[in-house]
Amino acid sequence: MTSNMQRVASSLLMLLTVIVVPLSAGGQLSPQPSADVPQGWYVYPGNKLKNLNEYDRRCFNLSHREWKVSVEGGAIQITEKSRVQDETSSLPARLVRQQGMTKLQSATRLNDEWLLAYDGGEFGGGLWLTTEDGSDVKRIFNSDVRAVVPREDGVLILSGLAHMGFDSGDATFYSLPHGMNMALQQSIRLDGAPSAYAQETDGTVIFATTHSLCKITKSGGLQILHAFPRWIAQQYPNSMAIAADGSIYVGMRMFVLKINNQLGEYREEWLLPNECQKFSLDLSKLDCACKP
Repeated sequence: MTSNMQRVASSLLMLLTVIVVPLSAGGQLSPQPSADVPQGWYVYPGNKLKNLNEYDRRCFNLSHREWKVSVEGGAIQITEKSRVQDETSSLPARLVRQQGMTKLQSATRLNDEWLLAYDGGEFGGGLWLTTEDGSDVKRIFNSDVRAVVPREDGVLILSGLAHMGFDSGDATFYSLPHGMNMALQQSIRLDGAPSAYAQETDGTVIFATTHSLCKITKSGGLQILHAFPRWIAQQYPNSMAIAADGSIYVGMRMFVLKINNQLGEYREEWLLPNECQKFSLDLSKLDCACKP
């Protein structure tokens, strides 16, 4: 009898070591190291994520850590995104700021002219065309600009705003700037405000909206590739990178999202750094704090 009881106790102990129970004010994460994700990161168990309640997901939104993804030397790099943005070094020397020039998103030089994109959210933004030294400025349109993507035959502008109950976005095509002019070629309404994007070698542009992963083909057509869970909009995607194997990485608050394309089927993997084995809401700092 004693031997049987010992075997039962041993079996129960083994089960307890692999069971992870979500906590109401946080979670215990089960590491799943993989050679397919960057070193120092692991995959958050997808079944645990689906079972989390709104309180836990609110914790993710309040995280002070924001991740930026890029490709360097053919490998995916993940770094912590700085909250400080220095605009001065990117602007033409004689530029005089105009109303609406709030929060510079990008400064793109095309030939002898510049495209200055601003995204001030609910406070406004827009796209300006300026001469090389900034002495002459012309506003192209008023919407918040999320990305400026130069193409062989023109420029793709991703713009829009998601704020409170408002959520709208557009993909707009212009001709290349010439003589302080750009001709509008085409505009496509999106299913929500766009955010991070990446450009493939064939000219295809992959980007995220508040609702889905989308593609603009080289010919200018729009394709919706994959629907996102609703809460991703509150994680504010900021960057996107495409790995050598075709998988797509999206940097955002708390997580890095990896999207694998398997014969046209897109599968999500949510990545966290290895040192983030537990998380809980720190009310004193309003932060979703990670712990070893």
